[in-house]
Amino acid sequence: MGSISDQELLGLIRKSIDPDSIAAKDSRITRRRLEEFFGHLNSIIKTGPGLVKDKVGKPFSGGHVLVYTDGASRGNPGKAGIGVVICDKEQNVLEEISEYIGETTNNVAEYRALISGLEGVRKYHPKELEMFSDSELLVKQINGQYKVRSPSILPLYKEAKRLAETLPKWKIRHIPREENPLADALANRAIDEHCGCP
Repeated sequence: MGSISDQELLGLIRKSIDPDSIAAKDSRITRRRLEEFFGHLNSIIKTGPGLVKDKVGKPFSGGHVLVYTDGASRGNPGKAGIGVVICDKEQNVLEEISEYIGETTNNVAEYRALISGLEGVRKYHPKELEMFSDSELLVKQINGQYKVRSPSILPLYKEAKRLAETLPKWKIRHIPREENPLADALANRAIDEHCGCP
């Protein structure tokens, strides 16, 4: 039997911990904060120690850029937030976006996150852009596999496509939620901070 990878080990630890017992030791610890923490650990494992950089500061232009997006809505419709992580191709974090967007549906939040990512990436002048979302509906609509029937989504879809088409080369693909922890944590943090949640 082969040895277990660092990512597999982190996944097992994540499933084994009891968030409530950890939160009992310090009131500042929430489930969302733990998810954010494990997301950062996952990024470090993927890229190697010391390679993940917090929010920008490093000049970057013209290369291969990755964008992870997520939208969250508590209530659907309900209080909503977006999370965006912009990285270089080595998964070094160039920028994080966490924004409360008011009360809306989960699908609207997903599109607002994608649009925010497409707007945010422009200053890096990417020659190639890869986008990742855990919303299968959004990805299939952007890729033309599903039609957009919702009147509330159609203008957002058109705006996302317009922004994408201004880039030299781009693609978007669906990933499982477990592979999108940072964007998810940023979206939920935006809601928590707006609501004054711990």
